[in-house]
Amino acid sequence: MKHEAEQELIKTLNGQLSELPAVAKTMVQQYQMSAIVLSILCGVLFIAVLIGTIWLAHYFFKKGENQSFHDKVYRTDYTVGCIATSFAGGLLSVIMLSCLVINVIHACAPIASIIQSLLN
Repeated sequence: MKHEAEQELIKTLNGQLSELPAVAKTMVQQYQMSAIVLSILCGVLFIAVLIGTIWLAHYFFKKGENQSFHDKVYRTDYTVGCIATSFAGGLLSVIMLSCLVINVIHACAPIASIIQSLLN
């Protein structure tokens, strides 16, 4: 029932979008622009986190590879740092990718997103 009401409201608004007042058009455009800006920001942060994760994992891997057996046993083992960096960076990358996808969806369908946020 709720899904059908959403679909009818979207059809009505899509059909009469040209007849909306200027204030409503401006609101939709501002909503869409904010989603675009947020998606660009999330995309840049996603790439930065991904590059940082790869660089740190490579750094810890090379550092651990150059250690002698004595250093690995009695001092810090860099393998743990490599694994922890990969896990944390991977988790942050997934979060940033999710935010990017959500904001792109909001930018592509602003009316449906506005209706969805109003109904929830």
